[in-house]
Amino acid sequence: MQKDQKIHNHIFPDIDKYKRLSEQYKSIVISIEIPNFNSDGVLLLSHLNSDQKSPGFIFQRISSGEKHPTKTMIGIEIEKIITINNANPMTKLRKILMDQRNNIYCEETIDHIGAFGYVSYECFKYFEKTPNFKADPLGCPESLFLVPKTIATIHHDQNTLTLSTIVSSSQEIDSYEKGKNKLEDLAKNIYSFNFNLNKINAEIDRFLNTKSLPIVEKKDYLKNISNIKNQIIEGELIQCVLTQRFQKSIEIENANLIYHLSKNYPSEYLYQLVCPDFSITGSSPEMFLSVKGNIATIRPVAGTIGNNPNIDSSELEIKLKSSIKDKAEHIMLVDLARNDLGKVSKKGTVKVKSLMETQIYNNVIHLVSEVTGIITNDKDSLDAFSSTFPIGTLVGAPKIRASELINDLEPEGRGPYCGAIGWFSKNGNIDTSTIIRTIIKKDGKVSFNGGGGIVFDSVPEVEYQETLDKMRAFI
Repeated sequence: MQKDQKIHNHIFPDIDKYKRLSEQYKSIVISIEIPNFNSDGVLLLSHLNSDQKSPGFIFQRISSGEKHPTKTMIGIEIEKIITINNANPMTKLRKILMDQRNNIYCEETIDHIGAFGYVSYECFKYFEKTPNFKADPLGCPESLFLVPKTIATIHHDQNTLTLSTIVSSSQEIDSYEKGKNKLEDLAKNIYSFNFNLNKINAEIDRFLNTKSLPIVEKKDYLKNISNIKNQIIEGELIQCVLTQRFQKSIEIENANLIYHLSKNYPSEYLYQLVCPDFSITGSSPEMFLSVKGNIATIRPVAGTIGNNPNIDSSELEIKLKSSIKDKAEHIMLVDLARNDLGKVSKKGTVKVKSLMETQIYNNVIHLVSEVTGIITNDKDSLDAFSSTFPIGTLVGAPKIRASELINDLEPEGRGPYCGAIGWFSKNGNIDTSTIIRTIIKKDGKVSFNGGGGIVFDSVPEVEYQETLDKMRAFI
């Protein structure tokens, strides 16, 4: 984008429509669309949130089977930070979204009004009768949502950038003009951004060269795998997802972390949530739950083989698809997804749209399926979230018994890891990812986790190596 490129942008709604809407709504979203925009959303984020500490977010989607982003949302200015502890997060979130629906006008083509945030793994206790979970060692809130005031949205397939902000519906033109000036100033700022790739790459190298320390010793992790296999033999459960955490003592800018993931380990979901005292940055291959209208979708990822640049990926795909252990594990978790969606779906509408397709990433190859259902008229997307959280691929089967065993064996709570993160729109649509392949940065340290599903015929050494393969972007 050229610095001297002249800006000709149309503000919508126009002032006359704004005045009419002011009679009905307390607040109105005004927007500006910039055509022929093809810049990198991740680098744009680092420019817009240059101090690295102001609350904000980025949420980027790559449609399943595609290689390039389709949509990037950047929360530039945050109106509210909603922190939730010791309470069902869906109760508070439902109230937030209802207030927005009643009081804020937004053009149907602009997905601005909603909240971006996460729900920690331990929030499972608000949806089912679970054990008394151990505490998150990092002390992150159980759930946290950012309610944006100003958003930048890139539609990569259309090469357009939309800037939106919420203005008061005061009858005075002053409110509209201030919002218009804010967007125009922001557009000028965007046209002038630049970056220093050498500096970014140097900090990424420093991060990768810093030693990672495991919270659990390898011998103890292998022992826990054997304990799970014994429980399976005794008929207590069919599968259990065991995880481990690593950490590094290092300071690194949030923008450089997400740049590293976007360029070297792209996945279906790329996200970063920044708060004053911590941040969450991830590149996750797994959808948790998507709801569009009344169609709910879960995309379980289960079955993994390490990717190797020296071996033809098609050979590895064949090996993964022919693995009896991986296929059995995958089918079991697809059935669990069907059962979870069935709790809120109309009878006979839960379908397996695709089964055991392979998805190739830089470090691993996964088996992926897609399960959909039509939500009943007396339920909504947040009910679907409550009924399916957390995704079975991160717990095991049966879900509650697996969560009990996880709580017994893992030395600490998981916190945001194995939870869900994403966008919750005021219109009821949601798009969420599982929180895996993710770094949490807090108090001068970065933490990241890896895990895998343990079944009857799991080989402990192989399972341990799988966790390292999944964390290759960080270790």
